[in-house]
Amino acid sequence: MGEKRNTFLPADIRKALKAVESGDRKVCAVDFPPEGGFRLLIGEPVAPAVARSGGNEWDEVLSH
Repeated sequence: MGEKRNTFLPADIRKALKAVESGDRKVCAVDFPPEGGFRLLIGEPVAPAVARSGGNEWDEVLSH
């Protein structure tokens, strides 16, 4: 079976972002699933643990 091709353009993503944001919602990420297309993930962006602390959440647990 061949690889799925994207049938959307960057302009389609921009339109979707604008539509969501016009409804007073925030997009935290854009997801591109393997089956094709895209999904907008709604919510506040969450920083990864590594970016927040310079390590990961297990560093503190394992240091004791």
